[in-house]
Amino acid sequence: MNRLNVWLSRTNGEQPKACRSLDDMTHEHTNTMGDPASKSRARRLVLACVAVVIAGAGLAGAGWWATQPSAQQPNILVISLCSVRADHLSSYGYARRTSPNLDQLAGESTVFEHAVTQWPKTAPAFGTLMTGKYGHTTGVTRITPQQFLGDDHVTLAEVLRDHGYATAMFNSTPALNPATNLLQGFETVDDTYRSKTPYADATSAATTWILQPREKPFMAWVHFNNAHHPYVAPGMPEDMFFNDEHYKHEPLLQSLPRTPLDLPVPASHPFRRQILHPDLGGAHPSVAVRPEPTALGYYMARYDAGIASADAMIGKLLDRLTEAGLLENTIVLVVSDHGESMGKSNYYFGHGRFPYDDCARVPLIVRLPKDNTARRITAPVPTFAVMPTLLELVGIAPPTDIDARSLVPILQGHEPPRYVFAESGYQIDYTLAARDDTWKLIYIPNKLDQSLQRGTEYELYNLRTDPDEQHNLYSNAPTEAARLRHVLHDWSDPWIDYAYGKEPQKAPIVDDDTLKKLKALGYVD
Repeated sequence: MNRLNVWLSRTNGEQPKACRSLDDMTHEHTNTMGDPASKSRARRLVLACVAVVIAGAGLAGAGWWATQPSAQQPNILVISLCSVRADHLSSYGYARRTSPNLDQLAGESTVFEHAVTQWPKTAPAFGTLMTGKYGHTTGVTRITPQQFLGDDHVTLAEVLRDHGYATAMFNSTPALNPATNLLQGFETVDDTYRSKTPYADATSAATTWILQPREKPFMAWVHFNNAHHPYVAPGMPEDMFFNDEHYKHEPLLQSLPRTPLDLPVPASHPFRRQILHPDLGGAHPSVAVRPEPTALGYYMARYDAGIASADAMIGKLLDRLTEAGLLENTIVLVVSDHGESMGKSNYYFGHGRFPYDDCARVPLIVRLPKDNTARRITAPVPTFAVMPTLLELVGIAPPTDIDARSLVPILQGHEPPRYVFAESGYQIDYTLAARDDTWKLIYIPNKLDQSLQRGTEYELYNLRTDPDEQHNLYSNAPTEAARLRHVLHDWSDPWIDYAYGKEPQKAPIVDDDTLKKLKALGYVD
């Protein structure tokens, strides 16, 4: 039995509070997002009891923390990265050393080598991460602006807050602005995207808050937007990675005009602007483009420098936790909302349009307190499992209506779920995908999307032999195609008509500063 299983199966005879009174659950909190805690979750959380049964561990009513005699319930630090694809981290085998600090963390953590986002766009991805629900469940789908997470969806932060955690979010992207309501449950929200140095400020603000004396455990979520276009890479040399041995001098990319793509999209289409965004065939205006034809390697070097920028700031944050003696009682989880396309299907420097692994496969690293064992999980896992996984690790039952399942059984050595599902695209009838540990099936119901991809309704890839998804084997592997087609439609048939027919959300009103920041990142015109 490994160390993790020993800890998960051993208790000190004490149980956390099994139930909380209604008075406790309706206690008012002050939320710096401007929403006083009047929307206490007790009246709708089916969470009055926190008994947790961890499969195979013989542990009821206690999380990892309860296995340590008189140990304080662990803190939680979630570090999220924007636009960071797994295969551009050196800890995931990338040739460039983009992530030395994450490499060190990975060396004492569980690394999920094939973690898959449930939607490769920031707001929809965060909708899944925060709630443990698919986009079709929450209605947060397709695009980043024009999103709102309803109060009826319980978030990770709300559950932890209602179970005694101090909660704070340090947010460097306008994509998660207050109008989205995605950050429900965070008692402190610091929108550092409003400052002139948003990423450095997220690091310093998070450090200051974490180091404050408090009698209860904390959950801090720090979001780094450093790798998002326009690939500025704050704090890194302008020529970082230029002309190194990995620099690609071909192809040369033209800078695209701001004019929409010439595609047959009705004027009434609610997502027409996203579909016609000029990101096919060259460098779009939201990237720090050069007017002359420029090597793909230039943009890729700047992107990689953005990853290195985030990594440096993560290193500073973790160093401060270590110096303060907090790291050994803190669960650290690193995840990306989505990756970034670097030219697959002629799609440059974007995410959300297509379902391929350059945008769908992301890093997921989990470090447990007092356990420096390096583990590698090769099976595919969904990133929206972050929510129930963290709750199970601290002995709190997740809401009963979520779609995701905890990854704790996998950490214990149990078999992972056989299939992982994802959604993507801008169309009303958007794209779906299902995968196992070898095969990936993509269902593309929209004719225009088909024409922009491989020209077919279904695509099938053997990810072991073709990780870049270049060879569609749908016609050549009929047995696997039929199996995964059945799996995908068995999953989607109960809800697909409702999801496709649901009225798109109306754009929430954002302040002028947020609108300016959204324009700078290419989210709005």
